[in-house]
Amino acid sequence: MLDHPPIKPEPDEDLSRFQLPDPDWKYVNLRRYLVELERSIDEGTQWVVFESNGPSLWARVRNTVTDFLTNEWQTGKLLGTTADEAFFVRCDQTTMTQNDIDNGRLICVIGIAPIKPAEFVIFRIGQWTADHKP
Repeated sequence: MLDHPPIKPEPDEDLSRFQLPDPDWKYVNLRRYLVELERSIDEGTQWVVFESNGPSLWARVRNTVTDFLTNEWQTGKLLGTTADEAFFVRCDQTTMTQNDIDNGRLICVIGIAPIKPAEFVIFRIGQWTADHKP
């Protein structure tokens, strides 16, 4: 016997709030969405490997990720009446140590509100820049 419900729900069930008996399976859809967001942002920022790690790069990364998440919010995938309630993007000296910067590590901290406005799920994306010293 399976210890989780079938993957295919009944036709009249609301998929966005599909109730699962095991709490470990409660947020499977959310986890899948987060994995997809992380992958998309990681792939969409691969260009940083050709750039020097500094304030102008950080601003470009923030703009790139903000544009992507704004689209996610506008299509209803993130909750909030404003973009500020739906997500935030930080990529600056508060997200990286001087050691990170000197060694070409760019770190972006991202918060999204997929369930409730202004209740953020936070994750980090890291990339190597042209300043990377292996």
